[in-house]
Amino acid sequence: MKQPLFSCVMPVKGPRPYMDEALESLHAQGMGDDLEIIVQDADLEPDRGQSDAFNKGFAKAHGKWLFWLNADDVLLPNALRKVQRVIGESPSRTWIAGNQVFVDKDGRVTKCLWGNSWHDWLYRHALPHVNGPSSFFTRELFEKVGGFDVRMSVGMDFDLWIKFMKAGAHFERIQSYLWAWRNHDGSKTSSGVRSEFELRRQAEEIAEMLRRQSFTITGTGNLKLRLWRLLDGSYLRSVVDSVRWRGRDLSAFSKRMCGDV
Repeated sequence: MKQPLFSCVMPVKGPRPYMDEALESLHAQGMGDDLEIIVQDADLEPDRGQSDAFNKGFAKAHGKWLFWLNADDVLLPNALRKVQRVIGESPSRTWIAGNQVFVDKDGRVTKCLWGNSWHDWLYRHALPHVNGPSSFFTRELFEKVGGFDVRMSVGMDFDLWIKFMKAGAHFERIQSYLWAWRNHDGSKTSSGVRSEFELRRQAEEIAEMLRRQSFTITGTGNLKLRLWRLLDGSYLRSVVDSVRWRGRDLSAFSKRMCGDV
């Protein structure tokens, strides 16, 4: 059997009203046997949380490159073709990142987030501007750093990025929108449903993770990251696209913004 180029893990638990749309967005990539989809269902195979579910799912994966997609999110059209192109152009690359768009429960755009390119100094003093399923990484890199920390219930992606950086990996940014994150009442990180206790717990967990990683976020680092985003145009692009597309349907956004490979 041919080894797939990509393996995607989709962790699910309980109600999953948007799962069909999420799966369709994967099948619509047109990758055929080059895409393996692993649905890690906590109702069938209990786990200790999302980080553990990711580890269980990726342990089953056969692909050369790994990524995940939440069951209420969408992989945007041509995303994997764009990643495949970068892999072909930069075969030594081990970590690739794209940009994301936020949508509401009805699939209307609420915000666009255009990321900056890599900067060596900045990412010793500030967290990388990379978001979950818009990140793709090699199996070797994931296994080298030991996967996800099962103690993490939030911010596990930032913990993974820090481990990648400590292993010497630098992401390459694809300047295109690859992923749509859906904000709805049932989503894990929806600001509309998190209590003050949950927000405090999240902050404490991330602070403890940074201490374990011996990673210090400095005020100067954060300020220079904002300046870098301003100078390289990523902040302006985020604002312009957000104003332009806010309230419009994701399908219209995808047709206009995601067509070119």
